[in-house]
Amino acid sequence: MARMYPLFSSSKGNCTYLGDQNSGILIDAGVSCKQICQALGDKDIPLGAVRAIFITHIHSDHISGLRVLSKKLRVPVYAQEKNLEILADRGFIDPSAELVPADSGEAVTAGFRVSHFETSHDVPASCGYRVEYPDGKTAALCTDLGFVSGEVRAAVTGVDALLIESNYDPDMLEYGPYPRELKNRIASKFGHLSNKDCAAELANLVRSGTCRLILGHLSQENNSPQVAEKCAVAALGEFRRGFDYQLITARPSRNEEVLVF
Repeated sequence: MARMYPLFSSSKGNCTYLGDQNSGILIDAGVSCKQICQALGDKDIPLGAVRAIFITHIHSDHISGLRVLSKKLRVPVYAQEKNLEILADRGFIDPSAELVPADSGEAVTAGFRVSHFETSHDVPASCGYRVEYPDGKTAALCTDLGFVSGEVRAAVTGVDALLIESNYDPDMLEYGPYPRELKNRIASKFGHLSNKDCAAELANLVRSGTCRLILGHLSQENNSPQVAEKCAVAALGEFRRGFDYQLITARPSRNEEVLVF
C-alpha cells in the first residue's frame, strides 16, 4: 500500500518520505542528515530505499541538511532550475550530487512519477509536488504558499492523499511577538497559508475524492496542532471524520504518524 511519512513538518524543519521499505523519495531536507537518517530508521526504512530527493525551495527549513544528506545518499536531487543554480553556487549541496531540473518535465524514479507545480512564496522559485506511486495511487505536498492559485488547486484536486500547509492562526500571529514587518510577510500572498485559508479548501478537496489529509508546516509560535485541527474539522462539518475523511496533524519533529492509502 502507498504511504506518506511526514517525518518533520514545521517552520523549524521539513522532510517527508513517500514510499515504503523498498523504495521511495524524500521531499525536502530541512533538518540535519543525522535526524533524517534516524527518523527513517525509526520507520524501518533503509537508506537504500531513498531513490531521489526533491526540494521545494531554498529556505533553510527545507535544505539545511541537504549538503550532508546528498553526499551520504548519492541519489539525484531535483528542484526547479533556478533553485539548483542557487544550491550549487552557495554550496548548499554536495558538489558531486547529480542535479536534475524538476521543471523540465515529469520525473520518473523507481516507478514514482513526480511533477511539480509552482507556489507563491518569497523566494526566487518555489513549488509543490504531485506524486504517482508505482501502484497508481497519487499524493501531493503543498506547503509554503501565500494563497492557493488555480495551478495549485488543479494539481492537488483529486489526489488520494495530501499534505497541505496550515501554518498560522491569524489572531495568534497578529497578537504574537513577531515584528510587524514579519507578520505582514507571513500573512501576504508570498507568505504562508493560514488555518482559515487551508480550511477553506478542504471541503472541496474531500468532495473531489481527496479524503486523506495531513495538516503540515505548522508554526510553533503562531499556531498549535489543536487550533489548526479544530479549524479544519469545523470546515468539514458536513462530513464524518474517520468515515468520509481521515485527518492527521503533523507535529513539528520526529512524527510517529504515517498516512496509508
